[in-house]
Amino acid sequence: MQIEVNRKYLEKLISKNKIDKILPHEVLSSIELCKFSRDEEIIVANSEMSYFYFFIKGKLRLFQIHENGKAFLVQFYSYFDSIGDLELISQVKASCSVSAVVPSELMRVPMELLKRYALDYPPFLRYVSQSLATKLLIADRHHSSNLLYPVKNRLASYLRAHEIKANEIVLKDSLQDISEYLGTTYRQLHRAFKQLEEEAILMRIKKSVIILNIDKLEALAGSIYEGI
Repeated sequence: MQIEVNRKYLEKLISKNKIDKILPHEVLSSIELCKFSRDEEIIVANSEMSYFYFFIKGKLRLFQIHENGKAFLVQFYSYFDSIGDLELISQVKASCSVSAVVPSELMRVPMELLKRYALDYPPFLRYVSQSLATKLLIADRHHSSNLLYPVKNRLASYLRAHEIKANEIVLKDSLQDISEYLGTTYRQLHRAFKQLEEEAILMRIKKSVIILNIDKLEALAGSIYEGI
């Protein structure tokens, strides 16, 4: 992680994303802009959260870690959003692990400052209420998607969220990990990959996935793991 020292650039982003309309002035001067590299871990599930984050640019992957140690994919962030709403209001540990899919920029604010100055600040409370309501709708939809959509569609959505360079995706996760993220089994995931290969949508070469037909991949992917 790198901290951006260009204050003018930070202030420009604060204004562009209307964060100055959300937070009280006592907090604005403490905002930092953090730059994370591809695959860098930002938050670890079940850890204490010292910062509240605003996602600005890039793409993030959020996943839950269950008691049995298995990970379950929750959502990808590719648009402005916040991380830490639930943890701030309920004062619980991090509910999800978060990592950068591509180089990403996030603003962070110390949780203690928000507890001191923002919990009685109406604009911030309105924002958090709307954010939590949206996350609830997304969680409900994703739960339904895992019940209703075939593994092939969920896999397509997972792949589409990755950075594609020259029609190639390099997978960092093992097939076992991916099957856990998608709430399926290794065997079903292998079958889904084979279906996509038979339909000439992709081709696997070890850890690389070559996209042969991006339009078909996007049609299958829909918006299963994307926000509302």
